[in-house]
Amino acid sequence: MTEELSFAALLRRLRTAADLTLEQLAEASGVTDRAISDMERGVSRGPRVRTVEAITDGLGLSGDDRAALFAAARAGRASAAPPVPGGLPLPRRVLDFTGRDAELGRVARWAAGASEETAPVVVISGPPGVGKTSFAVQAAQAWPVEEQVFVDLRGLDTRPLSPSAVLGKLIRAVSPEQRAVPRDVDEAAALWHTLTRGRRLVVVLDNAISESQVRPALPPHGPASVLVTSRRALSGLEGVRRLRLDALPEADAVRLLSVILDDAGGAPESLRRLAGICVNIPLALRIAGNRLLSRPGWTLDDLISRLAAEEQRLTALAAGDLQVEAAFRLSYQQLTDVARRLFRRLSLVPGPSTGAGLASVLAGEPMPVTEQALDELVELCLLQQRPDGRLEFHDLLRLYAGAELDREETVAQRRDVIRRRDGWLLDTVVLAGRFFEPGFGAPPAGATPANAPPANAPATEAEAGAWLRQEADNWLPALQRAARDGDDQRVVDVAESLHWFSDSWGIWPHWLDVFTLSTRAAERLGDSLLATHLGYLAWVHIICMEEPEVATGHARRALAAARRAGDRKQEGWSNYYVGWALSRQGRWAEVLEYARPAVTCFRETVDKEGLPNGLMLVAIAVKGTGPADASIPLFEEAIVAVTDPATAPPPHIALFAESVARAFLAGIEFDAERWPTALRRLDESIAVAERLEQPNEPLLTAVSHRALVHARLGDLELARADLATVHKMYDEMGVRAPRTQLLRDRMTEVQHLLDEG
Repeated sequence: MTEELSFAALLRRLRTAADLTLEQLAEASGVTDRAISDMERGVSRGPRVRTVEAITDGLGLSGDDRAALFAAARAGRASAAPPVPGGLPLPRRVLDFTGRDAELGRVARWAAGASEETAPVVVISGPPGVGKTSFAVQAAQAWPVEEQVFVDLRGLDTRPLSPSAVLGKLIRAVSPEQRAVPRDVDEAAALWHTLTRGRRLVVVLDNAISESQVRPALPPHGPASVLVTSRRALSGLEGVRRLRLDALPEADAVRLLSVILDDAGGAPESLRRLAGICVNIPLALRIAGNRLLSRPGWTLDDLISRLAAEEQRLTALAAGDLQVEAAFRLSYQQLTDVARRLFRRLSLVPGPSTGAGLASVLAGEPMPVTEQALDELVELCLLQQRPDGRLEFHDLLRLYAGAELDREETVAQRRDVIRRRDGWLLDTVVLAGRFFEPGFGAPPAGATPANAPPANAPATEAEAGAWLRQEADNWLPALQRAARDGDDQRVVDVAESLHWFSDSWGIWPHWLDVFTLSTRAAERLGDSLLATHLGYLAWVHIICMEEPEVATGHARRALAAARRAGDRKQEGWSNYYVGWALSRQGRWAEVLEYARPAVTCFRETVDKEGLPNGLMLVAIAVKGTGPADASIPLFEEAIVAVTDPATAPPPHIALFAESVARAFLAGIEFDAERWPTALRRLDESIAVAERLEQPNEPLLTAVSHRALVHARLGDLELARADLATVHKMYDEMGVRAPRTQLLRDRMTEVQHLLDEG
């Protein structure tokens, strides 16, 4: 083949001769179809030798054809890109650009919609180091070189380009003969808009500082497209497309490291570890890869060990003039004083995210001021707001915030912030937990300053429950710190306030931590408290851990402590916990030995919360010893106890107890195969359980049983609807499958009957 062709034309001819599509060549060579398309369109005119080797192998080339393709690639690399009028070409393309296929596809679709009347404007934002400029340059390669215009707006310099300077550069780029550019911004914008009308340009406005800097440069008419990159969200720009870049997916991050390291790469697991340390941020990944390549004596594990120490990580993520810390500092310097203070103190958030209330405590500012600072951090992409409203940043930004905290605030200041943080978290836990505790609820109106609720605390039971769940990763470390500091009373008070709330969140895995800490603290404070918290610990092992044997041991210790203290109320509860744990082991005769004394203690101490639980435990034990029908009057007695105003506990406790009792009554009819009566009992049980605020075990049990009753009675549609409801509730609870074998068997039986029907 003697005819001299460009690499693009030659590759296209050879692929066509081989009768291969782009996708087929991509599969054969290992080079992406998008990269091959770029080569054939002349966007990538001189690919690397290894890429050409892969393509020639994929095409099965040899001899003259193989040599010609290599020669064309060399010629493409040697030739400079044709100059752009006015000297505003795109900067050098990042050759190892990896991933972002979905985002590039979105830009391409938006650009394809350009018309004489529509000029797509895409604002590309994201935190420092995610590769906004590289992405914009990569996207702009889809346009012919002569239609590409790039302006660095110097948004993070001390003197960013003014709007008139931006327009001047753009006008001279597309019209070199235009020597005089109007000084007035409006006049210059009008001229720029005239010059771009009808031209299919791509204009990259890189590193914008504000809306006012770029707004005059946005054409009102197409078909030109504008890509604006900024560390700010530029929320004030109207009628634009928005694209936020965040960290790469893990697979793309590992692939980028592999491309950078080439033959020096390591095992996939080590690459994943390094990518994780770099939080999958392209800048950090490139720095890490370049550091390794510049140190021939290092292995991948050597670099990982150097970066593993958090106190050295930011310093170590530097290669020449590329520094992760320097990139972060440019954004930090753009903040107001309040936002800077908040940003660096957010490094003291124990968990992965925070709410505005905790941020206000850290900043030491009222909520309105804090919210403005949070908006500023989100706008500058130093903080990300999740769909649930929680705020977070990645680990490298957290480390940088901590470094600024160490530089700018004294040890005494940091200690004071931590003290305020933990005090507010634990005070708010107590307040929130007491919404669920009998006799407490919302604080009284006009509480004295000493008894007033903490600032920004939840004001309703629903808010309290949401706060306890959302801030659990933050208040649990505060509780652990109080335990380490020996503040036993504080630990006990917090755990006590959470006792009733824990019933509604039994799937949380850290109740063992909470009540283990409180039990250890209670051991030093007296037998009555010890009995109480050993009972809570028994509950954890019954409900959360499903370890009834362990629970029995804790409950027996609780009973001994209650008797030593002469505390009849706690003696009742300790008896109850022993009996409950034994019931999970099917030791029904022994259950009655503890359940009946528990009821006696509850009646004696007028414990409205304990009595229905004790009555139901007696009923369950009688059912267990048989015959089951003998327990029906006992369950009905428990229902009377929780519905009679004279003996009823608070509504949310009464509802739960009633739903459990009715579920057992329904179960008795079910086991006896008295289907019409079982269906009536199940409907009654579900009606009560549905009044509880969230999916719960009694409701799941009742709906599962009703599904089977419907199936047994031949009402398959109703059975199918109930089964779908059960699956939905498990999804909402974050549980994959029923907790008990009984429920698993029942659901399997329903599905079998549905399949047969």
